Amino acid sequence: MDLGIISVRYAKALLKFASEKGEVRNVYQSMQTLTESFQTIPSLRQTLENPIVDNDRKLHILTLAAGKDICESLRQFFLLVLKNRRVTMIQFIAHSFIDSYRKQNHLINCELTVPVSLDDVQLNRLKKLVNEKTNNEIEFIVNVDPSIIGGFIMEYDSTCLDASIAGRLKNIKKSLLNDDKFLISNHG
Repeated sequence: MDLGIISVRYAKALLKFASEKGEVRNVYQSMQTLTESFQTIPSLRQTLENPIVDNDRKLHILTLAAGKDICESLRQFFLLVLKNRRVTMIQFIAHSFIDSYRKQNHLINCELTVPVSLDDVQLNRLKKLVNEKTNNEIEFIVNVDPSIIGGFIMEYDSTCLDASIAGRLKNIKKSLLNDDKFLISNHG
C-alpha cells in the first residue's frame, strides 16, 4: 500500500480520536514539535527505524521529540504505530495530521519575513489583513532577515506577497537592465 495513503489514514484516525477525547489542539502542537524535531535532529529518523532499538525506547524517544508532556491520545497513538510497525511513517503521519487539522479548522500557515522583530500590534494587523483575504485563521511563522531592508515578505497557500524594499530594488534593477537591452538592440 502507498506510504501517502497509509499516512493520511493514520492521521485522520488520530484527528478523530483526539477530537473525541478533547485533546486535538494538544496533539496538533505536539505534532508540530515532532515535525520540527525531525528537521533539526537528522539522526531521529535513523534511530526510530533502527530494528535494534526496542519499542519502549522508541516510545520514549517519540515522546521527547514531540515535547515531553504529550497527551494521552498521542501516547496511545504512538503505541499503536509501534505495535503496527508503522514507526517508519511517523514523520509523514505527523505532516498529514498537521494538514488535516489545518483544513478542519480553517487554519492557514503563513510565513512572514521582516527586517526587524514586530510587536503584537503590527503582527495582529497583518493577521487581520490575511484573515480578510482568506476568511481563515492565521498561524504566523515570523523570520527576521535584515537583508530585505524594509517592508515584508508574506507567503501563504500559493500566494507570495513581496512588499520588501530589497524586492522592489531587484525589480527596478531588472527593469533597468531590460530597458538597457532594448536601447542597445535598437541603437547598437
